[in-house]
Amino acid sequence: MRIQDTVVNLGRSLVTFCLLHVAAGLDIVHVLHRTSSASSANVVSDVAGRFASLVQQLHTRDAEQSLLDAADAARQRSTIQRAQSMQDKALLEDAYQIQEESRMEEENAQGMAASFAATLQQFSGQREGANSCTGLTCGGNGYCDESQEGARCRCKAGYEGTGLVCNPASAFVERPLISGSPGTKQPEVADLYVTSLRDNGVAVVFRDISRQNSGFLVIGLAQDSGMRWSAPSLLSQSAVFGPVLAELEAPNRLAIAFRTADRGGDGVLVGARRDADNRITLGAPRVFAHYQAQTMALLALPQSRVVVLFSEHQPSKAASGKMEHFGTSLLAEIMDERSGQMVAWSDRRMWLFAPRVLGKYHFAQTRVSRLSAAPLSSKTFAIAYRELPDKADSPSREASVALAELWGSELVFTTKPMSLEPREQIWARSVAGLGDGAFAYTYHSGKEEVTKQVVLRLNAAHRLEVLQEPRVIASGFSPFVSTVSTVQRDEAQPAQGHRLFTFLGGDQGAKGRGRLCGVNEQGLPDHCQDVGSSEKEVLAVAATLLSDQRVFLLTSSASGVPYYTLVGLAP
Repeated sequence: MRIQDTVVNLGRSLVTFCLLHVAAGLDIVHVLHRTSSASSANVVSDVAGRFASLVQQLHTRDAEQSLLDAADAARQRSTIQRAQSMQDKALLEDAYQIQEESRMEEENAQGMAASFAATLQQFSGQREGANSCTGLTCGGNGYCDESQEGARCRCKAGYEGTGLVCNPASAFVERPLISGSPGTKQPEVADLYVTSLRDNGVAVVFRDISRQNSGFLVIGLAQDSGMRWSAPSLLSQSAVFGPVLAELEAPNRLAIAFRTADRGGDGVLVGARRDADNRITLGAPRVFAHYQAQTMALLALPQSRVVVLFSEHQPSKAASGKMEHFGTSLLAEIMDERSGQMVAWSDRRMWLFAPRVLGKYHFAQTRVSRLSAAPLSSKTFAIAYRELPDKADSPSREASVALAELWGSELVFTTKPMSLEPREQIWARSVAGLGDGAFAYTYHSGKEEVTKQVVLRLNAAHRLEVLQEPRVIASGFSPFVSTVSTVQRDEAQPAQGHRLFTFLGGDQGAKGRGRLCGVNEQGLPDHCQDVGSSEKEVLAVAATLLSDQRVFLLTSSASGVPYYTLVGLAP
């Protein structure tokens, strides 16, 4: 019998033995005597150790045999070269090829057996295992970590378990976003915003109060054990309030929007590039609005276009000295061709471009605030906002929603805006797509001190319909809410296994907690459960989905210290 047959048969016997012990523990195989979980683990550990010892003996014997095989191979090659005819030479080469294939099969079988033994040893709790990651197979959401003590399976940040079995962590691990050197001035951060990047990273923008309200951007790349951060890049020589950003369709391109003052500032849009070392180069800024006082929303569209959603205030043309108010969407293109003017930037000279404005479109005819937006497809997006009526006797529309669609080079609002609540004091809000034109709208009702979630959909007739009426998902005051969905834009029918993650306050006061739901075939959240909470008080929050399906959660404390958490979603 060949060595690989021996290894395979031993492996099968070991797997059968282990399965029988597990089945006995679960009372599935009634003919076996019931044993305690501890004794079963000891038996499995002992068999795994014996199996690993056998594999090592085979490996040692084969190492000795390989020396003989090398000499034999040299003799065979010499024999092939001395063959009298082409036919004899072909037969000898075929025989040599078959022998080499058999030897490689033996090596592969031993490698698989060694990996299986090392994995089983870790599963049974043994400290000793594989010497390297090549001899270890980790489970889903696990990774192999090599150290002086050998190779071990561990769970990715955001998960907990053995490394062979990893589930979403029951508690959040909060890490500082910015690690200052001892003796240096610590930042006081406000106006946090984050967007995901295609290379499993994030781009974070924020305002640093301790540095004259300067704005900064940092790039983070997600790794199994955490994040790797770039140095912060300055956004502007002026003050930066309420910065937002989005990744463009063009590789390594970003769009950033902000206002230059807390109240009465200019609205600014600027493009940016990042290089292989995640250094940022900013383009020329474009001022697109004045009298700004509210945080904007920014979404990327095809062909390196963006839409900026903001509260517009402009002098009235009909009445001198008065202002007109609108909810406005700005459609712009971030230029990516050399059609601008060569200018100096730091110690280099390069091409910089101001964004090109394609048009402005109103989605509300009065003042708006607390904007949140989410894409439903590559060209369609939902806007959640708080609408403040101009007249005191007008009905409340503080939980409003509108839909917009890109048609060619025009933005079209295909549906009439909908108001979800007759109540006042609707504060924090967030929207997330659920596929097939559906989306979740989560908002906090200050007067009731509850947080609610409603599910809506853009139907085939291009009308908004309510799939699930507003439901209370948390009690108690919450100054923040952020919702992230694993459903991708343009996903017509969501596949099984999608998740909806919500981070909100409530009965824990200023501390936030996570809520994780499945998404059923109807696009509705179900089987919801709590999945962790923050240890520190939270003043502001932002979240996004990484490419590996973990949530990047960004928070700031009341003292302005920013923290991030990686949240695992897959069961």
